[in-house]
Amino acid sequence: MSDDYIDEPWTVSEEQRLRFAGLFLLEFMINHPQVFQVWLERDDADLEPILEWLLVKEWILIRNGKEYIPSEEGRNVIKRFMERYARFVYFFDVFSGVDLGAGEFAFDRYFEILGEPEWRDFLHQERFDDVRIAIAEHLGINAVEIVFMSFIREDRFGRDAAGWQFDLLLGSVWDEILGVCNNAIDVRELGYQDGERWIDGSTVAEDILQQGGVLLGKLLARADSELKGTGPTRGGGNEADRIVAPVEFPPASDFNFANYIEPANRDRFWEDNWDR
Repeated sequence: MSDDYIDEPWTVSEEQRLRFAGLFLLEFMINHPQVFQVWLERDDADLEPILEWLLVKEWILIRNGKEYIPSEEGRNVIKRFMERYARFVYFFDVFSGVDLGAGEFAFDRYFEILGEPEWRDFLHQERFDDVRIAIAEHLGINAVEIVFMSFIREDRFGRDAAGWQFDLLLGSVWDEILGVCNNAIDVRELGYQDGERWIDGSTVAEDILQQGGVLLGKLLARADSELKGTGPTRGGGNEADRIVAPVEFPPASDFNFANYIEPANRDRFWEDNWDR
């Protein structure tokens, strides 16, 4: 192992925040559905920089000079985002509980533990480490993106609590995201001494990736329905406000999971193409 390794902290730029927040808000506008007035009032005023960014990207339009509405291009962007989000939901959870000493995955027992509280207690046993950030790093995926998606899944941004508009771009939730990224196990920390040999962290990460990919295939083959995951929910809005068709959360059958672990296909499969 190199002695001059510098563990750089994860950061998020203003442009990245706008991009992530914009995708979150655009999905809300399309699937809820929700229309925002150009003259934003009260807490919605905190959404102005996000809406202006979406307008510049042409993912939303102004209708009759009065309200922001999603464009068809915006819907295409959310469709691609939802596909990427689904890959996270279906794939990365397998790496949320790995016994690095024994080489075991908590998800090996996924179908043995039927109750949600019992499953959470098992997954959070001290022997299991969450290596999702390390695997993302190994795959060349921005860890901030992975944690952002997990926060969406856990409804950490919320759209019902007061002040969610401010939190979406400037709230302390971004400090929490960076805290998760920077405190997580990284690829370097996966390395270990084996007798006189040093096993590099990237070698360990690749082994975990291969084993986790095989396990994921078995889990999905056994019970696709139990592992479907959930996307951002629709409902609660006024159907009369719907401008474009809603975007459905893709089923697991839409993906060839072998591509997750094949190096030759990996870059293409994880390519960031939200805005193309």
